[in-house]
Amino acid sequence: MQTFGEFLKEMAYPVTFSFEEFNNIKSHAGKLKYANERLQKISSGSSRVVYKVDDEKVLKIAKNSKGLAQNTTESDYGLQSMYSIVARIFEVSDDNFWVEMELAKKTTPNRFKQIVGMPITEVESILRDLKTVNDPRQRKYMKQEHLNRIETEAWKKMENNEFISELWDMIGNFGMSYPADFGRISSYGEVLRNGEPEIVLIDFGLTEETYRDYYSRK
Repeated sequence: MQTFGEFLKEMAYPVTFSFEEFNNIKSHAGKLKYANERLQKISSGSSRVVYKVDDEKVLKIAKNSKGLAQNTTESDYGLQSMYSIVARIFEVSDDNFWVEMELAKKTTPNRFKQIVGMPITEVESILRDLKTVNDPRQRKYMKQEHLNRIETEAWKKMENNEFISELWDMIGNFGMSYPADFGRISSYGEVLRNGEPEIVLIDFGLTEETYRDYYSRK
């Protein structure tokens, strides 16, 4: 029997979609089929499918173990509470099969630069430079003075931009793979926070551990 809270939650969904029915489906394939038939699919990758619920949120459903791992990262309480540059998670299933996330509208490179104060290409460049100076395999082929110059220039750029500074802090604290999705405009969206437009990450669940376990070649 549904609780009143569950009833209120479902009011945002199409009348054909019932979380009680959805959660009672045993297989992941069955749940995906149920969502496909009742919700508007807005994107799909190798690990997750994203459906629009209403004008405020989306439902992200895992396709496989990769998706479960990324849902787990994105819904981490510490990450959600510490960083303003990520889309908010409203609710997550007990098994991390699905997460309800804040809906962010698509952004463009020009809009990204306008709000963040830095082109998306520059974000990727900074992260690539930092990846180089932090990778022992690359460091051994480069002169120390060259590495020092690359690192100094990257840090100067970060110190002058709050967004990239927060992004780098999050990458370090949560062991995220980089540049990876952080250099792609499709990983970002635009939301309103306190009436002001902000750019937020909408795809940020790929950690180094998840990459090693599921994406890198064995």
